[in-house]
Amino acid sequence: MDLKEQSNAITEYSPITAALASVEKYRGLVCDVTTPKGLAEAKSAHREVAALRIALEKTRKKVKEDVLARSKLIDGEANRIFALIAAIEDPIKAQIEAEERREQEAREAAIRAEQERLAAEERARKEAEERRLAEERAKLAAEREAFERQQSEARAKLQAEADASFKALAEEQERVRLTRLAEEEKLAAERERVNDERRKLEEAARAEQFRKDEEARAQRLEEQRKREAEENARAQAEREQRRKDQDRLDARAMLETFLQRYGDEPEFGAVAAAIRAYFERQRRRAA
Repeated sequence: MDLKEQSNAITEYSPITAALASVEKYRGLVCDVTTPKGLAEAKSAHREVAALRIALEKTRKKVKEDVLARSKLIDGEANRIFALIAAIEDPIKAQIEAEERREQEAREAAIRAEQERLAAEERARKEAEERRLAEERAKLAAEREAFERQQSEARAKLQAEADASFKALAEEQERVRLTRLAEEEKLAAERERVNDERRKLEEAARAEQFRKDEEARAQRLEEQRKREAEENARAQAEREQRRKDQDRLDARAMLETFLQRYGDEPEFGAVAAAIRAYFERQRRRAA
């Protein structure tokens, strides 16, 4: 049984079968869905093909409700036409879904990259702090070595002078030694005090820097979270608007199909008149 004979078997499907020729141009359609234009072209083609599928499904249900005895023939014919539509629709739909998956993966990759960048900044800050502390320790070690060297040279000089005139300078030497020890203790105490103050200042500076870094990191994470929430909300609103637009298109297609099929039937005259009046109002508003 050819296409024409099959359509005559279920006359209610004839308009949809005839309309298949209008979407045959989309068979094997491949769109560059990575671009806005390509994605819009794919969605437009999908809507046009899907409109036939939706109209077919609604016609099938109406025919089954009116003529239960023909349900087996109606279902078989509908499945055959569904397969014809799916052969055109499914490749287009697959392109759209693949692009939506790619966009989601790109957003997730951007989030991971930002997290890795923040972690790298934290590691760099810690490494810089460790280098600075190491340099300060080395500087303190060099100062201590210089001080000990000076002390050693001073003792050597005093020893040389003592060897030259030990008896005459014995008392002076003892006094100098005691004075030196007192000064060394005083210097050591002062040095320890300075070191303590320096350590406290360094610790306070590190703590303050850490606090600032943590606040900055928390702020960046909060801003990132807000951006993601705004993007998700915007995407949800766009999906909802597309769904509403598609529902309106489906409703218009259903009304147009009803007029084509039953518009001249006296039984549905009032309904057909109301539908035509609705389309006329829509036309005037658009003008």
